[in-house]
Amino acid sequence: MKHGDQKWKLVDDKNFYYDDVIVFKGQFYVTDRWGTISWIDVSSLRLIQFSPPLCGLGNKKHLVESCGSLYVVDGYYESSENMRRNYGGRRLERDEVVECFKIYKLDEEWGTWVDVKNLSDRAFILSNSCNFSVSAEELIGYQGNCIYYRDYFEV
Repeated sequence: MKHGDQKWKLVDDKNFYYDDVIVFKGQFYVTDRWGTISWIDVSSLRLIQFSPPLCGLGNKKHLVESCGSLYVVDGYYESSENMRRNYGGRRLERDEVVECFKIYKLDEEWGTWVDVKNLSDRAFILSNSCNFSVSAEELIGYQGNCIYYRDYFEV
């Protein structure tokens, strides 16, 4: 919704699910479950495909900006759903067990994904609501070349 608009507008008028959204270098980017990155043209609210599909078979793609570069973390999860009681009645909780993560860096010049094997001193912090990177050398309690993940999914 833009300032002055009276109602919500859909991007590209599609009812499509995206795994993640990020503002990178002043531009909105989204990724779908296949790892295709698109940017949003804010004047027309159209999606412009920026990269080919990642070809990763993970369950969820997380977008992370780190040191001026765009990364996608392909998460492979095994999940189970449990019904648990809370004070207001019942709620669905999804327990996810992380099997592994695969990390790719976007080569902006060629629009391709480069496999990343080492994050050096960087640590990626991932959740369903936000993703970011930190320098393990500058922040006490974090190790470099690690991914910290927390799932806060509740319905």
